[in-house]
Amino acid sequence: MPPRVTLPPSDADARTIRRSRVASFLLLTAAAVVFSLRPEVFGDPQGAPWHAVLHVWRIVVGIVLVVAALGVQVAVGVQWRRGLRRRAEGDADGPATPPGNQSPTDR
Repeated sequence: MPPRVTLPPSDADARTIRRSRVASFLLLTAAAVVFSLRPEVFGDPQGAPWHAVLHVWRIVVGIVLVVAALGVQVAVGVQWRRGLRRRAEGDADGPATPPGNQSPTDR
């Protein structure tokens, strides 16, 4: 298999990629905070019957945040690759005018 050549992202793509990384980082940070919450934060397990539900929801919310962070990265990657493919297909059609010196039309 020949090596792949990947073009560097354009300025707009670079901004989108940077923003997606920040969004993913924030989502992962929120997931880490949710995962780090201890059941004691929600009160005494004997005094609050909904304590077990909160403990389960803590895990569910953490997993949802991690999956959302992954989804952001996948969505931006797919969008970027589609843009690259679109630009490559546009270049494959060739330039509108052939390269080189143009001959005058009056000859």
